[in-house]
Amino acid sequence: MHNTEDAERLAKRLRSQSYEVEQNAALKGRSGAEHSFDMLARKSDGLVDQVVAVGVAAYDDDQEITLGEVFTFDDRCYDCGIHDKVLIAFPRLDSVAARFAQSQRIKVFDKESLEAFLASPAPITQLKGSISARFGTNLEFLQSLQDSGYRVEKRAKVKGKSGAEYVVDILAERDEGFMVERVGMDVITDSEVSLNQVSLFDSKAYDAGIYEKVLLASGELTSEARQFAQQQRIKLIKLGGQVEGRPAKEEVPQGLQASTIQTVVEQLLAKRPEAAEAKVLKRAAQPEALQLIPEAMARRFNAMPVAISDNALQVAMANPADIFALQALALQSKMRIKPVAASEKEIQEAIDFNYKGFGQIEEQVSRIAADTEETDVEDLIQATADAPVASALRLIIDEAVKARASDIHIEPEENRSRIRYRIDGALQDIMSLPSRIHLPLISRIKIMADMNIADRVRPQDGQFSTEAKGRFIDVRVATSPTVHGEMTVLRLLDKALAIIDLAQLGFSPAALAKYEDMLKVPFGMILISGPTGAGKTTTLYASVNKLDNKSRNIITIEDPAEYRFENINQIQVNVKAGVTFATGLRAILRLDPDVILVGEIRDAETARIAVQSALTGHLVLSSIHANDAVGVPFRLLDLGVERFLVSSAVIGVAAQRMVRRICPHCSTNKEASLMEQLAYSNETGESRAQFLYGTGCELCSYTGYRGRTGIFEVMPLSDNIRMQILNHASSSEIRQQAIEEGMVPLIRDGMLKAKAGITTPSEVLRNAYFIE
Repeated sequence: MHNTEDAERLAKRLRSQSYEVEQNAALKGRSGAEHSFDMLARKSDGLVDQVVAVGVAAYDDDQEITLGEVFTFDDRCYDCGIHDKVLIAFPRLDSVAARFAQSQRIKVFDKESLEAFLASPAPITQLKGSISARFGTNLEFLQSLQDSGYRVEKRAKVKGKSGAEYVVDILAERDEGFMVERVGMDVITDSEVSLNQVSLFDSKAYDAGIYEKVLLASGELTSEARQFAQQQRIKLIKLGGQVEGRPAKEEVPQGLQASTIQTVVEQLLAKRPEAAEAKVLKRAAQPEALQLIPEAMARRFNAMPVAISDNALQVAMANPADIFALQALALQSKMRIKPVAASEKEIQEAIDFNYKGFGQIEEQVSRIAADTEETDVEDLIQATADAPVASALRLIIDEAVKARASDIHIEPEENRSRIRYRIDGALQDIMSLPSRIHLPLISRIKIMADMNIADRVRPQDGQFSTEAKGRFIDVRVATSPTVHGEMTVLRLLDKALAIIDLAQLGFSPAALAKYEDMLKVPFGMILISGPTGAGKTTTLYASVNKLDNKSRNIITIEDPAEYRFENINQIQVNVKAGVTFATGLRAILRLDPDVILVGEIRDAETARIAVQSALTGHLVLSSIHANDAVGVPFRLLDLGVERFLVSSAVIGVAAQRMVRRICPHCSTNKEASLMEQLAYSNETGESRAQFLYGTGCELCSYTGYRGRTGIFEVMPLSDNIRMQILNHASSSEIRQQAIEEGMVPLIRDGMLKAKAGITTPSEVLRNAYFIE
């Protein structure tokens, strides 16, 4: 709190309103991180178990609280599963932060409103004990709600975030000045309450922003409905009498006899449904059911089609209440979906077993002897030479190429070996293999990559080539020991994709013209910055392809040389042989080069030699790690290069990130979140609510994205910028000068691509957003 007195006054006021208050509280989030809160306030009346997180953002001067403070508080609450949020902001939030707080339903007190709340009299209506008595009629139940301070509305109309309008049988609200408690209740009078009924109620409440959910049910819940209600924290009132149906009048049915309100966890859901064994689900799938749902869709939604009965498709799902998954599955199969709850592990194993590509892998795995976990090197070599191990590895690579994956992760865990593919920059779980196959599979990879099969305690690197789906693939291998065994990552390099044109990378016409002008300069240094995986090497290769490689001697030094090019001399770093970037660069200078490509400037020696090469009549292209284009000169200064050398040698720099492209086959206009709208408005100066988003289809594996493109900022070093570097100007001053000279910043370039329907604002923010 702003001061101790304010904190004590607020705690005292909340205790007078029946809250239990804990100051300087700590909670562990779902991510495993521990979060601290200035105050936690708890209250239960038998109907609502309320937990309110109180955060404080206070400045002593008149500086407004910015978005970063609010976003961090909201993120902590989300991780801890707290949806009632109060932020004390002294002196006040700025306009952007205020709009974000409103969109996330954060109650904000500034200094004046907090003082008004503390000075106001406590509510006259106080809690009359727990709402837990038996009620003879619905009127008694409603009267009990009103006696406890709730304002009750029957058959209330509420509007969801999606724009849809819903009807809630009972909407109860209580405003005590601190937080508004909002409870949504539906009445179900069927003799049996199905999962669909419960999940539809939950989806309606979620869309409408109602977090406290109560069902009044006269019948019994099915096992799937009980499990789902437990997961979603839905409370129940068990109705004692059987009601034939709901009257047409807009009233809650009369003559309802309610038992004590009990949480699902405590009583109604105490009996958990029995889960089928994984082997049963794996072998239960009917071929005609499998044909209705493509493999990619099954993996996307963690849903396993099992059987067809009564014109309904039975689907085992990890989250049977995922309304979007249910709609997508129904649309794909053109049948009514009957969801059945199952664990993620069961579903994953069933998908692996039943669908063709991964079923073949499991078939090969099943043929591997059970005693292949030997540690003897000769035994391992013999085991990996067996056809099943080799076939399993080949199928894993084949499926990765088919899925357009750039990397394959083989990660050991306690009881399994997890396979993941990186597709369009995002890792996706693909399958699990028995832990017994992990060692022979890794050993097979090491043999193919000419690595030391016996060394499992040190990281290793290697490379091999293979053919997959009719394409020649170079595979870079990296291994590292973990607590459960060796983790291995295979980087797949498709030789057919090596030659790419600069215009295909995602440069805007203006940025491309600037960059090509930089390439026309006969000597100097051009640097590409960005994090690992941002596409820097691809841009360098495309730049080299743009140059005349017949009349000029182009030499590269790379670690490793990812692709092979004609008419270009490529050198690969080999530390064991003494070939590093620095030593290799020195050797290149004696080979009469015109153009030198240095894979990466990592250290001071390489930076110094590269700069000297640029100043002695060579065109040097390289990559370097920096946050943006403006950061590149400062990175060179950090590496010990003199200011006058930086300003003299560098022609220009480009910074880049990779963003996923919207799938053209399933794109549709949707309303963006407030955060995305604000970011777009800040960067472009335009207001826009709707953008293209991919809804997910078979061609994009139901992700909504297919392929990637780059977002760029290109900064040629003008005379003004060179003078600023010499005069010790700050990065913000250089950035401002570059923008005045026409540089389009990364995030603005991304938002312009979102405007053009190439990517989404959320994808731009995920890769390029930062809070200044």
